[in-house]
Amino acid sequence: MQKKSVTFKQRLEYVVFNAFAFMIKISPIFTVKWHRRLLAFLFLKSVKRYRRIVEKNLSIAFPQVQAEEKTRLLTQIYLHFASIFLEIVCFFVKKKPGKILKNIEIINLQVLEEALKKEKGVILFSGHFGNWELVPYILNRKLNRPVNSITRKMNNPLVEKKVREFREYMGSRVIDKKNSLRTILNRLKENGIIFLLIDQHTIRQEAVPTIFFGEKVGVVPTVSQLKIRKEIPVIPIFLHYEKEKIVMELLEEIKAPGGDDPEHDILLMTQECTALIEEKVRRFPEQWFWFHDRWKDKPLRPQDSPGPQIKSQEGIPNEKR
Repeated sequence: MQKKSVTFKQRLEYVVFNAFAFMIKISPIFTVKWHRRLLAFLFLKSVKRYRRIVEKNLSIAFPQVQAEEKTRLLTQIYLHFASIFLEIVCFFVKKKPGKILKNIEIINLQVLEEALKKEKGVILFSGHFGNWELVPYILNRKLNRPVNSITRKMNNPLVEKKVREFREYMGSRVIDKKNSLRTILNRLKENGIIFLLIDQHTIRQEAVPTIFFGEKVGVVPTVSQLKIRKEIPVIPIFLHYEKEKIVMELLEEIKAPGGDDPEHDILLMTQECTALIEEKVRRFPEQWFWFHDRWKDKPLRPQDSPGPQIKSQEGIPNEKR
């Protein structure tokens, strides 16, 4: 297949990205906080499209919150994501993540260690929350094994190459989301760890309907399918910040509903996973990725969705592994 040519806009984005990375590389680490406020201000003032998305999402999730409080939260969101963007760039260009990540607390790592003893592989699921890019790094250093991260390629192939290099440096074995099922199953057979983010918009042909902040949205059912049809251990994992401390928490392994109808169980379990993400977002709202148009479609009604009966190429077969 012939590769798409790189556009002028994409080349310009790449130049800006590299210029910014170089500035961070030559700057002392203690100046990162100064860059954070400047970057947050520039994002807030210059990228109006994303500000509109954030404001819309906040209105959907927190309809009772007053305008003054939403404005305060909006500022916190921009500051948080300016911070983690700078953090990521620092890790990559300075190659000294240990000096930056000094204060990390890991809660319930034994849950993952026990699940790996089953030798079926493990599915870790989370959302775009805190700084999800650090999860593979921390686990890789603690367990001395890679984490298989499912990602979607970025629109800019030049920046995508840099991002992929960063993820691999941080301990990920990157799996392209498109046509990823076979690779996922093979890595699970090797008792691998699969890391999935399940909180973004999914096309209706691949989604099941769930409730998220009181609105129906479509969620990819891969996590639930693997648990119910393949008996793969599934563990929620979330990484958030408490001032200067980074907290990575693993929750208890999710239990399958155990009903007579596997398709209905997939719905129930997907809703349970989504509810856990919502709980974290409500607790630390400034740390969720509000820039994504999560409620992109009109409210998803059950009759509008193919639900768990989907038969796409990403579907999980019913037979046991």
